[in-house]
Amino acid sequence: MALQRRPGSSSSAAGQEAFLLRRPGHGKLGEPTAVYANHFRVRFEGKTIFHYDVTIEPDPPKGLHRAVLNQAVREHQSQLQGKVAYDGQRALYTARELPEVLEMEIELSQDEGPKRRNNRFKITLREASRIRMGLLQEYLDGNRRVLPQDCLQALDIVLREAASGPFIQKGRCFFGSHFGERSLGGGVQAYSGFYQSIRPAQNGLLSLNIDIAAAPFLEAIDLPDFLAKAFRKDIRDLNQELAKPDAYGDQARVKAKKLLKGIRVETVHNRGAKRKYRIQSLSNEPLRNLRFDMDGESISVIDYFFRTYNYKIMLPGLPAIESGTKEKKRYLPMEVCKIVAGQPFIKSMGEPQKKALLGITCVPPEERKETTRKIQSQLRIESKGLANEFGVGINSLITEIPARILPPPAIQYRTATIKPPPGLGSWNMRNKQMVTGCKIERWSLINFSHTLQERAVDEFCRKIPRECDIYGLTMNPTMVARPINETRGNVEGAIKHQNRQCVERSGQDLDLLICIMPQTDNKSVYAAVKRVCEIELGVVTQCCLSDHVRNGRPDYIANLLLKVNAKMGGYNALLVDERDKKLPLISEVPSIIIGADVSHPRVGDDNSPSISAVAASMDWPYFSKYEAIVQTQRQREEVCQELFWEREDGQGIVRTGGILKDLLRAFSETQGRKPERIMYYRDGVSEGEFEAVLNSELEAIKKACEALGWGKREHAGGNGESQSKRQQVGDELPKITFIVVQKRHHTRLFPKQHQTKNGNIFPGTVVDDVICHPTHFDFYLCSHYGIKGTSRPAHYHVLRDDNEFTVDQIQQLTNDLCFMYVRCTRAVSIVPPCYYAHLAATRARLWLGPEGSDEGSLRDRDSQAGGSAGGSSRGTHSRAGGAAVGLNRPLPPLHERIRKSMFYI
Repeated sequence: MALQRRPGSSSSAAGQEAFLLRRPGHGKLGEPTAVYANHFRVRFEGKTIFHYDVTIEPDPPKGLHRAVLNQAVREHQSQLQGKVAYDGQRALYTARELPEVLEMEIELSQDEGPKRRNNRFKITLREASRIRMGLLQEYLDGNRRVLPQDCLQALDIVLREAASGPFIQKGRCFFGSHFGERSLGGGVQAYSGFYQSIRPAQNGLLSLNIDIAAAPFLEAIDLPDFLAKAFRKDIRDLNQELAKPDAYGDQARVKAKKLLKGIRVETVHNRGAKRKYRIQSLSNEPLRNLRFDMDGESISVIDYFFRTYNYKIMLPGLPAIESGTKEKKRYLPMEVCKIVAGQPFIKSMGEPQKKALLGITCVPPEERKETTRKIQSQLRIESKGLANEFGVGINSLITEIPARILPPPAIQYRTATIKPPPGLGSWNMRNKQMVTGCKIERWSLINFSHTLQERAVDEFCRKIPRECDIYGLTMNPTMVARPINETRGNVEGAIKHQNRQCVERSGQDLDLLICIMPQTDNKSVYAAVKRVCEIELGVVTQCCLSDHVRNGRPDYIANLLLKVNAKMGGYNALLVDERDKKLPLISEVPSIIIGADVSHPRVGDDNSPSISAVAASMDWPYFSKYEAIVQTQRQREEVCQELFWEREDGQGIVRTGGILKDLLRAFSETQGRKPERIMYYRDGVSEGEFEAVLNSELEAIKKACEALGWGKREHAGGNGESQSKRQQVGDELPKITFIVVQKRHHTRLFPKQHQTKNGNIFPGTVVDDVICHPTHFDFYLCSHYGIKGTSRPAHYHVLRDDNEFTVDQIQQLTNDLCFMYVRCTRAVSIVPPCYYAHLAATRARLWLGPEGSDEGSLRDRDSQAGGSAGGSSRGTHSRAGGAAVGLNRPLPPLHERIRKSMFYI
């Protein structure tokens, strides 16, 4: 666990333990209110819990450890002297002391493989530790500095054991068909369930977080039916398609193999002896072509099943499933296999499936609260015996928490000042002009939608300049090149044609290209537009869905122009406190706000790199223009790599660089001076990663500053300055505030007093009491208006604060920034710099082309990493590892014309 470094202490080397900031107090700003949270207070006795290592010999197949242990518990209850809690792997906990070494033997019936077999297992329990729960109470009371993780882990496993019952467990979630199931299409169904996690809380107690959950599972149906649903085709047509010996058939077989690999199936052709298998692969040939030797005779698989089981194969064109080992493969016809129930679906889902899954847990606040109460009530009944044995008591009442509603900030437009009404969190652009409108001289349009009529396109082209005039932008009413209609197969050619027309007529490239997208199935077109315009041509683009163009609603065009104006360097709006230089601390001296995020490839994609992105404000005393730099890095690595690097070349010259150095230099070049304060908002970091991220990225910020000559330590200049030219610099390092932003958590807040029309808490609701950490500086802030479902607050953790903000200052500033997201006229759920970093990373993945997805080639897995797109970096930053999990292809360089723009919004 990381702890907060004392102010004024010297910088540590990278990797040395940093220190988490202790809570300086509780906030007082805002209107007092009260909310409920889906947390339940937990009390525990200060007794000793006994921890034992579990060894099972021979090692059971995957997923059978718990079945073996459960049978041992049933058969050897007298030796175990009570109830136990098991983590499913190597750890077992008891409330009573057992012999130092305890051995048990059991026999477990298994249906895995070609034959039913009874396996004997030897279970050995060896004492690992004795856990004094009183130490955890001391920590919660503030009398210990370091959290005794073993105490919390023991209680977590006890409560998970109590909750497990007949449920299917996935991490901290439990699912079951009796909670409800719903088809997601494609042979996938959603099981409902619940999430639970125990956390340190205030007032000397623990808090049990319970939330509703849903996850995709495979339908327990015949394997050919699943394949037909997944391909969305009739099984008879699929039987013919998969048998084709051409490229089309090969493509279908590759897709089927990828989909089915790893799925467990059970046979149905021999009712008296069902067997279970795991699909290793599919045959390259259709079933009708497969033969094997039996008793010296070559026999087809089809004939074998007819002779042996009197089973006539009806789908001979399908490939066979392969199971067993490489040395002894076993072929089974798909039609004799059924998917084993209760298997999570771990492959990537389509957009309709994702939307349907999200809809299950997107429920109104009151419904979510009541469902949570019912789940907790049932768990208390079922877990009472086990919880009592370990001295754990769970409050039956949902937790009530004091909260505050922060006031919304005043917002400045060109000639109008507004203040969004409390409880709304949004406003409109009627009768308002943007603070600084951009100038669009050379523009054109391409229509990629074949369903949109020409007159609708013409009307849209006339309407855009008129609306620009209303909102304060200047747009040439005449396009430099006439709009054209084009098919999705010629995206690059159409774009280059329009830009060439512009160059021929004006001598310059396009300022703006508007592209009308097909309403559906438009991802490839969108990706091609962004890739060609941002990498090759340096042209700002704005894409529009065809239905929006057809309707041409004024509010849609207003939102469209917000994005266009920001992309082209205009200011949409300002906070009044920005204008008046009254933002706490950061308005006093030159300051920079930085947002950082790492975007990982989708589940099941083992070919694509992760992408880190950093966005930084460039326009102090304002904080609306953000320059972004993106780069690839090792897959699934959460720490941002190459934020700063320092290397010695072959001539003994020390060279420095990296994302942060480039952005900080860009700020100083724009402002003519260095930033005195740095606010660093880091998105997407779990609590277990706090120490690694803080140690690495905080040190990178400091070293980047020193490399630019800001700081008391000796620094080696970049751009090839040798070590002999190092100099002492008297400037102090900028003061750094490091804040982690979390959205992927399960805490939900429900109103007791103030609520919106749809039953959610008010925008601006902040909580830093009761359910927050007993000593660390964290708070929950719901800055946005929850339009659908239950609002999820952002969870902010202040890990370091050299600037010494007060609690009220940092909470109010964070809330105010959420009103300055340039793409809309409403407060958003997390601070915009993190949004911008996420958008930039998402955009960069498109630049990788088809190889950026899991359908790409593996040929570049050893290529250099970190091709920069933006800032001052243009080369590669680091070399990737050669392992498949470390795939790291460089990004193509972003075109110079738009490098400093907010092209990514």
